Amino acid sequence: MDNMIELWQQARLDETRMDNLYRKEDLVPMIVSLEKRQQNLLRFKTLSVLILLPAIMILFLNMGIVTPVSFLGMGIFITSVLVVVIMLNRLRFRIKDGERTLSTLRLAGIAEKKIQTEKKLFTTYLPLFLVVALIGFNLMFFDYLMEEEPATRILYHLVMTGGLAVAFIVGLSVRIRRFQKQFLPVQERITKFKSKSKS
Repeated sequence: MDNMIELWQQARLDETRMDNLYRKEDLVPMIVSLEKRQQNLLRFKTLSVLILLPAIMILFLNMGIVTPVSFLGMGIFITSVLVVVIMLNRLRFRIKDGERTLSTLRLAGIAEKKIQTEKKLFTTYLPLFLVVALIGFNLMFFDYLMEEEPATRILYHLVMTGGLAVAFIVGLSVRIRRFQKQFLPVQERITKFKSKSKS
């Protein structure tokens, strides 16, 4: 047990050597590896959003949509996206410095709770913010389509809503597969470790 605690304390300083020296099925290396992968992935996602949002704003403004309703929609859309990015960064799977000195058993319990939080992100929070983003996105073009026939306007809004919904579903399915591939093995290893600790 002491060796595992020492390994955890040194993990941030020498992750590469740790990965080479210890078996992949050991609990602490699995947690460190998962944390490292999630950190790199989130950095990429955050950078992508910071690039895409200004591009969307420029495109929106170039279309000459300058009504209060359209600006309200843009504000709702951008705010919802930024809130998601902030939430992902704050709630992502991350072990705090103060938690790295805990016993492996307590660390396992903390990691288990963080995995459940990760699951709640894409089962509860993200679908909720999708609805808000869809409302904002449709408001952005509400006045722009005002001169179109009612049937045409409805069609455009349905197409935009459907396109965003499909993109979200595809992204959600990718996230679910990644959760099953990366998080569930750690969850199963934690369950086995806690079971052995009680016996």
